[in-house]
Amino acid sequence: MALDPLQIAIWRFERIAPLLEPSLLKAERSQLLSTITSQSVRWPSGRENPIDRSTIYLWLKQYQTNRTIEALLPVTRKRKPCVDPSIKPEWLTFALGLLEEEPARSLFILSKRIAIQFNLPKLPPRSSLHRALCVTQRYQIVRKTIKKGKFRTRFVAAQIHQIWHGDAKADFKATFTDGTTRNFRILSLLDDCSRYILAALVIESESLSATVKTFQHAVRRFGLPLCFYADRGSPYDSTLFRQALAILGVRRINTKPRNPSAHGKIEAYHRTLHRWFIKELRHQPLRDVAHLQMLLDAMIDTLYHQHIHQELKSSPAVAFNNTISQRIVSLQRLHEVFLARCTLLPERKTGNVRLGGTLFHVPSEYLVPRRRLRFAYDLVESQLAYLIDGAAKLVPLHPAVRITKLCNNTDALLPIGSLSPLLETYRGRVLPRPVAGFGLPEIYAALASALHRNVPETEAEGSLVITWLRKWGPFQPEAFNNALAQVFNHIGQGRPLPIVLEELARSINTQH
Repeated sequence: MALDPLQIAIWRFERIAPLLEPSLLKAERSQLLSTITSQSVRWPSGRENPIDRSTIYLWLKQYQTNRTIEALLPVTRKRKPCVDPSIKPEWLTFALGLLEEEPARSLFILSKRIAIQFNLPKLPPRSSLHRALCVTQRYQIVRKTIKKGKFRTRFVAAQIHQIWHGDAKADFKATFTDGTTRNFRILSLLDDCSRYILAALVIESESLSATVKTFQHAVRRFGLPLCFYADRGSPYDSTLFRQALAILGVRRINTKPRNPSAHGKIEAYHRTLHRWFIKELRHQPLRDVAHLQMLLDAMIDTLYHQHIHQELKSSPAVAFNNTISQRIVSLQRLHEVFLARCTLLPERKTGNVRLGGTLFHVPSEYLVPRRRLRFAYDLVESQLAYLIDGAAKLVPLHPAVRITKLCNNTDALLPIGSLSPLLETYRGRVLPRPVAGFGLPEIYAALASALHRNVPETEAEGSLVITWLRKWGPFQPEAFNNALAQVFNHIGQGRPLPIVLEELARSINTQH
């Protein structure tokens, strides 16, 4: 950052101001000058050093000559251009012509072209050529042309489904009602034109299977995009994903690694996701991952898609208008292009082969001793795998061990929290629950009614209640009011707030 010359001049005047007093004796002036030059001071540039005696004399001389603050302004010193005599003028003119034709030409190419043009036995020194170029006005114009091309260009899709952005929100923790805590990510696909979220899935890691699942989910609903834009993460850079996009005719926009500013739209969505969803999970009990996914879908559809975007001047839902892409692909082809293919040798005794972590049985008519077979398996559905026969057809395989999944998805078991009203609105009906969410404002009101005073009265009380609620909450209203009544029956009225919260925590811990 450039320093203000006027501020520098004022700083210099403050240093010499004590020496400008006309009533000072010679001895007093000498002692004051010694004191000023011996003490370390902070200069306008930030360094801390004492001021030399010669510098003080120079500033005094400059000020006494003019008696204005402008006399102390710093003087911009320009180095005299140093032209190397070894670079001839005709070489310099030829090099400038090459640069004006192509500003990005390197010094090595310039030296090589000069040597060829003028039949030189060796290349001109690049450092000498660069110094000779820097003193010319034509080269300064060329440098400005080069700098103009270094600014970041911001691209915006002109049509819906022209560009899809894919990325995952960083790890966050979610605590379930059974006491377990797990790390999750949210993998989302965003339409560049409308900022509409095409798909958002809760995942445990940004793996290839999760990326394929999210992309397939969006394509099944809206069709194919024209371009796909993502960072250089391993799932997006994998051979399978790139080949599948190429087969589907989706162009992959190249991007540099570790360059988050190039993905500003989806990064802004991630910040919104953190404020509106992840922070609210502290006050929302979670039954399982399916419950977490339902709450995410409800938040995106009822909050994010409905809020007014500052740049769009409308909501993403209105801008997107439920538009279907003109590029449609069949579900069968979408399934086949994302199949992982490999060549394996089935087990000799059982005829089984392990594909994607699942054991499959190969039909006996395809088994040949010591002969490898080609297989394909689904990365999303672990129970789907195929044998590729000689005609390149997919022969379905059956798992060697069948697993029966238990389905336990009842709304009555969903716990209540701050995000529950969004889920009810998203589903279009009120779930069979007796009460709504119960958060910090209701806790304050219940404690104020029990203590017969305002809660919180101080910032310390507010911090105490918030810390306690994060550790032991959230609660249902009836259960909290009953526990609070039992605490006052046990310890009596008139107790301070920390004692009441401590007894409430002990009661809750005993019940658990």
